[in-house]
Amino acid sequence: MRYLLLLSYLFSAQVFAVGFANGLKIGEVRAASAVVWTRLTQEVKQEKWDQLSGGAVPGAAGFITMVLWKESVSDKPHSKYLGYVSGEDDFTFQCRFDNLEPYTKYIIELEGRKDLSDTPFILRGEFYTAPAATQDKAVAFTVSAYQSFLAGNELEYGHQIYPSMSELNANFFVQAGGAVCFDRPTVSHDIAAARFKWNRIYALPYFRAFHQKMPSYWLSDDCWPEQKNKGFTWKQGREVWREQLPMSHKPYRTFRWGKHVQIWLVEGPAVCRDNKSAEGSQVDMLDEEQWQWLRETMSESDATYRIYISPTSVIEMSQKKKNCSQSLPQAGDKLRQFLASQPGCFVISGNRHGQYYASDSKTGLEEFGCGPAVDGRVKSVDQKDKASWQTYFRSEGGFLSVTIGSGEDSEAKLQYHNVQGKVVHTIIFKR
Repeated sequence: MRYLLLLSYLFSAQVFAVGFANGLKIGEVRAASAVVWTRLTQEVKQEKWDQLSGGAVPGAAGFITMVLWKESVSDKPHSKYLGYVSGEDDFTFQCRFDNLEPYTKYIIELEGRKDLSDTPFILRGEFYTAPAATQDKAVAFTVSAYQSFLAGNELEYGHQIYPSMSELNANFFVQAGGAVCFDRPTVSHDIAAARFKWNRIYALPYFRAFHQKMPSYWLSDDCWPEQKNKGFTWKQGREVWREQLPMSHKPYRTFRWGKHVQIWLVEGPAVCRDNKSAEGSQVDMLDEEQWQWLRETMSESDATYRIYISPTSVIEMSQKKKNCSQSLPQAGDKLRQFLASQPGCFVISGNRHGQYYASDSKTGLEEFGCGPAVDGRVKSVDQKDKASWQTYFRSEGGFLSVTIGSGEDSEAKLQYHNVQGKVVHTIIFKR
């Protein structure tokens, strides 16, 4: 019922000069900071669309005000920002809020105006900051990957996993690659076409309602059209990706969620495209800067569970030499050996082939594949290859939920869900 009421609010029939048809995104949430993103649009909501060409809402030049306050102190704003947006950045605006209190609920209010004298269109969101590293709190989060505007029967409202995940009341969400694919179902030939894809899918109501309240993190992957169309480059694709999301300065980063949970979000595919030998073969999955960051931050962590989240599989790297993530078996060995040496460490992968569980035969490193967000994105997998390294496999879409309890004997429960949210498999990870 609460979800339906929120959708009703999103579809307000009031008339304004501008709106926030792409809603807002709350990202990069830590114990003391968060980044909030939005986009000013000509319409309040997505009005017209069709399966092949419509759906995105045109942007609007104007002014955006962001006001943040603690829910318990509504009469005293924590901070306030005003900015002007234009087509140069696709009418997007994002702000980082610092000096927040850990494990505290905040309200974010957006005001949009074409001119400063206009009556503002107002959109509100809410979120909790992460617990401090010393706080012994239970933590739950969800992970999904590989979305598609044209997959399934979800064109009117969006992917069914979003209301399904909302029912779990998780603390945060990780989008582990493939939020928008520039190379499918149609190739993005330029920046305008790439922006169109972002604006279209994130104007759908299920997406907007979910991100209005859920701290989220995004990973990029290898869904890029450079090999299919030289007119739109890898560099341009990365710039659009950063433009459309709340982001930190570095694409790889780590976040602490209380005493027991710390996540690492890596950018392996981006490095693979930039990090090549003269002959064109990949020299490593991570460049030296990212390797140093990973070694230092993970080795220094005292979190009970150290969770490495990647758009591509870590265990699959040495199975076949097919693409960037699998081009050098020794790169996979190096990474698996390091991760397996870290107490309480496991891998979550955004692999598009389906939901799976795998354990590396050499190191014992365990990996959990969340699978694609919709059934229509599942790719066929060779049965012989699948059987060689995946203990559990499900060739349908859905999402993964992770629940980690409090106390000294906390355990990690990982559950695979179908797109409707039904649990189809459960695994307990033991330290």
